[in-house]
Amino acid sequence: MFVLLLALLQAFAARAQAPPATLPGWTVTELPPAIGDDAAAIASGAHDASFLSHAGNTLRASPDAPLWFRLRLDADWTSTELPVLVVRDVGYVHATLYAPPDYRAQSLWLTKPDAQARFSRHAMAFVLPAGLRADQSLYLRFDRVRVERRPQVSVTDLASYQAADLRHVRIVTLFGAAQLTMVLVGLCLWLALRDRIYALFVAYSGIQLVYLLLVSGEFYDLPLGLLPGLLGQRASWIFAVLSAPLSISFIIEFCHLRRETPRLATVLGATRWPYLLALAALLAPVEWPGRDVMLPPMINLMFLIGSLIAIAVVGYAALHRNRAAVFFLVAWMPQVAFTAMRVTQLILHLPQPSWLEYGFPFTTAFSSVVVVLGLADATLRVRRERDVATRLAERDGLTGVLNRRAITRCLESEFAAAVAHKLPLALLFVDLDHFKAINDRHGHLVGDHCLKAIADTLADELQDGEHFGRYGGEEFLALLPGATHAEAIATGERLRKRIERLAIDADGVNLHLTASIGVAGLLAGTDSPDKLIERADAALYRAKAEGRNRVCTHAPLAAASRT
Repeated sequence: MFVLLLALLQAFAARAQAPPATLPGWTVTELPPAIGDDAAAIASGAHDASFLSHAGNTLRASPDAPLWFRLRLDADWTSTELPVLVVRDVGYVHATLYAPPDYRAQSLWLTKPDAQARFSRHAMAFVLPAGLRADQSLYLRFDRVRVERRPQVSVTDLASYQAADLRHVRIVTLFGAAQLTMVLVGLCLWLALRDRIYALFVAYSGIQLVYLLLVSGEFYDLPLGLLPGLLGQRASWIFAVLSAPLSISFIIEFCHLRRETPRLATVLGATRWPYLLALAALLAPVEWPGRDVMLPPMINLMFLIGSLIAIAVVGYAALHRNRAAVFFLVAWMPQVAFTAMRVTQLILHLPQPSWLEYGFPFTTAFSSVVVVLGLADATLRVRRERDVATRLAERDGLTGVLNRRAITRCLESEFAAAVAHKLPLALLFVDLDHFKAINDRHGHLVGDHCLKAIADTLADELQDGEHFGRYGGEEFLALLPGATHAEAIATGERLRKRIERLAIDADGVNLHLTASIGVAGLLAGTDSPDKLIERADAALYRAKAEGRNRVCTHAPLAAASRT
């Protein structure tokens, strides 16, 4: 899977690059810091002889002093498209370009893109004058920075850069939109269920999204987006560090680590404290020497070590058949891998390849999607467990039909509906004849077997919308919403005959049972569910008194039917 992921990211990166074009090359030279920082003199060419050769297109922004670079084309620019100087992987470095013909300063940084808003904040793009000659110099100055950066420069034409920049915007919009959608899904789930786990997901995933938008620069195009710019690069670090303890809390909750591996949950929970201390240091209003130089590498190492600890803990839980942990491993492993590679690249000041640039937002969005699927799976399992618990609470343990409390609740509900809509309602009270003799002669196990067989038979005989439950012992209730007097009698007869024909095999002996059934119906006036049961019970005793194995109705029901 990881190889497939790398291949996909490479395809994204290749898609985001400008198409190859026949353009002149260029040479880069660097001015030693000891020469000074006189912009007017350097831009006028007074120190051209002091520039030293510089290999490659990777430059340097240093915390020691501002640095100057001179760029020259190897041949005159002959394309009809304007040339563009592109400075990538520059972060929050302030860059100033002095270009012919007037060598007026053009300053760009992450929160101050091109004045005409022609490009994204993916890179600094300086549009150069048409007809740039090989003997004309470009002077590029990087301000002094708190943390060393290694920007990369290239020269392309305006049409190619705009096409590549548009592809970049489409890709990052896709990743950002996917993660934003998952955050909104989590927010909706939290509003509906009010479960803490969804709040933690929304918090850490939303903060990660803000961090990615800060790093890419898209956040600064949002309303009030310039406010984080007041903190400079610390803004992105604050959001990155803030997301870490929230994600650890989410892992502990999502994977049920406190319940299944309490000791490891304690260990993982303890890793939140270094992040909180780092956050306090980043937010401290008082500057202290080396803060912005020492903290970033330390935080990067914390991310790397903390991620490995989390993977180890969750992996241990997954090995012990923790389903949620398996979901989280699938979601988080690619993100941890790319986080480790990104941290290594930053610590070693290596150039950032395009597949790594797009890898972190891609894996973050992928992680959010899989985690949401895991949350949905957990919600579905909870719902199934609730349904099972509800079923167990409503069903009779022996026969599997509704128990007394459930069938009584159904009667109350159907009674209220029948009264409100003035519909008929009938109740059948079923009692097995001479059942005590079965228990005395064959034992209670055989009696239980008979009860189960008869309950299954009667439940199958009833239609959809009709309810059947065990009232107690060998007594059952059948509730018939909408049934008239004639329909209730016909149903009772059908049930009676079905029981009479039923042969129950008990230890090689066929047992035959009969049942007496009392029928009662809803009466106008001051009727109630309890009175309906009383009348059905009275009709049942009438059936017993008249010889058993018969269906009898309560006298008021018959009178009401005739009326």
